[in-house]
Amino acid sequence: MYLIPLPSKLTAQDGLFLIDHYTAIVLDEAQDDTDLETAKLLQLEIKKVIAMTLPIKKVLRSAGTLAENCIYFEYDDMDGKKEAYRLTVSSHKITISACSNRGFLYGAATLIQLCRLSRGEIGCVDIADEPSYANRGYMLDVSRGRVPTMDSLKALVDRLALYKINQLQLYMENCLRLDGFEEIWSQTDPFNPEEILELDSYCNVRGIELVPCIATFGHLYDLLRSEGFGKYREMDDTSPGETFTWYNRMRYHIINVSDPDSLTLIKGILDQYMPLFRSNKINICCDETFDLGKGKSASMAQKMDYGEMYLCYVNQLVEYLQNKGKDVMIWGDIVKSHPEHLGNLNAQVTCLNWYYEYGATDETVKIFSDKGLKQYVCPSVSGYSRLVNAYDMSFTNIRDMAKLGNEYHAEGFLNTDWGDCGHINMPSLAIPGMIYGAAQGWNVKDDRDFATIDQAISLVEYEDPGKSLVGLLRELSHQDIIIFNNLAFFRDYKIYNQTYQDFGISLYEKAKEEIMQASEDQLKTAVTRCSEIFNSLKQNNMGSYADHQEEMLEYYLAARGVALMQELTLVIKEREYGQDVRPLDAPYELAAKLEFWLMDYCQSWRTGSRESELHRIKEFVGQICSILRKYCKVPLIKINS
Repeated sequence: MYLIPLPSKLTAQDGLFLIDHYTAIVLDEAQDDTDLETAKLLQLEIKKVIAMTLPIKKVLRSAGTLAENCIYFEYDDMDGKKEAYRLTVSSHKITISACSNRGFLYGAATLIQLCRLSRGEIGCVDIADEPSYANRGYMLDVSRGRVPTMDSLKALVDRLALYKINQLQLYMENCLRLDGFEEIWSQTDPFNPEEILELDSYCNVRGIELVPCIATFGHLYDLLRSEGFGKYREMDDTSPGETFTWYNRMRYHIINVSDPDSLTLIKGILDQYMPLFRSNKINICCDETFDLGKGKSASMAQKMDYGEMYLCYVNQLVEYLQNKGKDVMIWGDIVKSHPEHLGNLNAQVTCLNWYYEYGATDETVKIFSDKGLKQYVCPSVSGYSRLVNAYDMSFTNIRDMAKLGNEYHAEGFLNTDWGDCGHINMPSLAIPGMIYGAAQGWNVKDDRDFATIDQAISLVEYEDPGKSLVGLLRELSHQDIIIFNNLAFFRDYKIYNQTYQDFGISLYEKAKEEIMQASEDQLKTAVTRCSEIFNSLKQNNMGSYADHQEEMLEYYLAARGVALMQELTLVIKEREYGQDVRPLDAPYELAAKLEFWLMDYCQSWRTGSRESELHRIKEFVGQICSILRKYCKVPLIKINS
């Protein structure tokens, strides 16, 4: 069975239910407007599959007309399980039984998949289903380069709902229009308050809680680099993060916790931000506070250790929000790295326990459960700093974190989509990881192998009868040997003389080593394979569906872009590091190919995203092309590799 998520209990029966022009969607008399919206969603999705618009009716519970040829929404107390549902398909009627709006939505979502798989000729089946995790979320970074349009956000919400995700967080640093902060948001294509209110309402209809998520401690580049608010930052004007690079924006610019006015500033931001959401939850982030105690708060650091300083600020902020009735979340990395202070964290805070790599273990998760703290486990779709998501790592990470969280009684599962390096990765490349996260958050017992999951996503989401699309994307990710992040570090060194030190390691030297170690054969094979994958994508049936053509264009761009990054690596190996390799193109020819790719990339970006920080991607490609053209004016340096 190719359903995603996989139901917890499914029993196939003999027979078929055939949807036809006389089939009606029938609501119980007591059902409300939210259930009507679910019925309309079901109606729309069935129409997409078989070009029939089923009528929607509401009838008395005692009506005798329900015996034949309908899809009936039937109230059942479900033993009080708010998100559980039963879906019964017989040869004469389909019944969705639930006790809540979400239960009916999730039953309809499963029926939509059955309809897609069977083209409206649905095999008789009994499904009893409920989630492993009560809280199943998705977090999208909208602050590090790419700000989505409202249309694309609503399309994402529809997708999340159909895969039974019930929370959405939009990570924000700078992209909301708040009064008095015009200096911060005026260059970012921000959301306005009305748009957030509209999105919150739209999410609510789709059974999704829009949870506010905003940086309040670290990652405050635009706020703390401004003229008006720069006085509140920890590091002074001589800090190494002064030159804008994607890394510097990520690494530096935390609030000065020794200044009481800093807390007042953040409270003022939150007071404008919180009323836009109906959720009683809020994620105040507070992660990666790298420079705490190293600048203006150094005198405070002489009296307190790092963990004490951190919690002194965080607990004040938490108390302020709790007094306003909020359930507070923070990213768990700082308290996790200072376990001696875990007992001093406000006990009602939910720690968002993020881990994005291979190798999650019991210790990754049990540290919070051992202290009796609430936690969500947080894996990643692994698209940050690269053109194609690392699907092998992502799916393994998602599966491991889901199972560990379930074992140690985590309260939620939050899959993350970060936008490091200007959000160079395109939105459609994250969808397979989003769907697999939804599958594991709903049913942690789903142990289907990744090849089967790839086929299921290809068939259910992309209507690909060959079930090959996601497998092609996975194969494309294997060709991304030197990822965009390595080349960004090269650009930062070459243009800005930025090398960075992370725990005593030069990140430029690390990237240089990876570039030098990639063999000529590896890189050239990857370029060839990208071309073959591109051609296979063109032959895929998905490209013929109007609803999926923009996504297919992004897949084409990814295949072209990965190939160009590997070609660029060959040139750098020869021209910068003197290795004896033969690039596939002359530098000026590669520059032209990159600029042609950039033109198409910009067009795709503008289809689903605001202009936002596209200019930084354009600047990067322009600088790389300038370097390439200068190579043609200087002699080669040859050394033995």
